Amino acid sequence: MGEVRDRSDEVVETLRDEGMKTESALLERTDDGPHLVYYMEAEDIERVWDQFEDSDHDIDEEHKEVMREVLEDGQDVGEYELLYHVTNPDR
Repeated sequence: MGEVRDRSDEVVETLRDEGMKTESALLERTDDGPHLVYYMEAEDIERVWDQFEDSDHDIDEEHKEVMREVLEDGQDVGEYELLYHVTNPDR
């Protein structure tokens, strides 16, 4: 995750390519171990996934490798119900 902070120019370029507005990664520490939680905001999430899968950015390939290593089975592991999402229109 430090790579994301250190390579912010590349990250911004991938966000633009994907049509992503916001991406956050959080680590939740529980008695069951750590859990990675992602928040992504985009107009078209399908476009985001398609662009990410087809990306030729080095940082995206490295991100895929890291996610395969840290996710329980290499796939998404949770289903979440959105309770609310509020965006300040002045942002």
